[in-house]
Amino acid sequence: MSLIERVSRATVCLHLAPQALYGVQRRAGCPVPDSAFHLPIANPDASWQVALAALRGWLEQDGGKKLPLAVSLASRWCAMLMVPWSGALLERTSAQRFLHSQFAAVYGDGARAWRLAADDAPYGKPRLACGIDGDLLQGVQDAAAAHGRRCLSIEPIVGPAWRSIAGSKPAAFALVEAGRLLLATTSGGRITALHSQSCAIAWGDELDRAWRRWNLRAPQLDAIEQVALLDLSGAPPAEVPERFVPIAVASGAHLMREAAWA
Repeated sequence: MSLIERVSRATVCLHLAPQALYGVQRRAGCPVPDSAFHLPIANPDASWQVALAALRGWLEQDGGKKLPLAVSLASRWCAMLMVPWSGALLERTSAQRFLHSQFAAVYGDGARAWRLAADDAPYGKPRLACGIDGDLLQGVQDAAAAHGRRCLSIEPIVGPAWRSIAGSKPAAFALVEAGRLLLATTSGGRITALHSQSCAIAWGDELDRAWRRWNLRAPQLDAIEQVALLDLSGAPPAEVPERFVPIAVASGAHLMREAAWA
């Protein structure tokens, strides 16, 4: 692909969540004006099958050009884990066996059916790994292919969330979604530790309690004075402790950055 094609091409960024599908078109790294959309999903059980059906429906109705897709998935469908360093990570087949053993130890044998991937942290360092139901991933890929679309990426929303604020080098960030809360510490441009849990609609108080509970297991958090806060919950703005610094976010789809996967 030539440099001109790379700069001028457009991509549809999608965020698939239990209660909504969000999208925005990007060109040359910037959202295209008036291209954002929000499709509500009636999905009280937060089933990914229902959300996937909504994605298929949108693809059937979309009459625009067959632009490539970059897809992020809600945290509730993505199991995240910091895995210890192992020489097994240096080879693809042994890395999968090692990751499956790590996830199975935490999430049970059902994790052996997940598709797993880890970041490329330096040699000897723990790695951030993610597990996603293989049927969900295949379903997204098949839905795109059925409508002549190319999937540039499918990833947990925590990746775009982190990349969107990495330039400001926060020591930690919090990501709030409908029914889900994720806390992470960062260093050297990477996520170094994380904590994930369910949360209520009124998540303001729970955010502080979650931080304090995590602090009991990780006393080093005491040194962190400010935590960047990204709110994708769709709930009314919450009162949060001074430690948390809200960052304006239009939607999960807007967190996608072309430079991350172009």
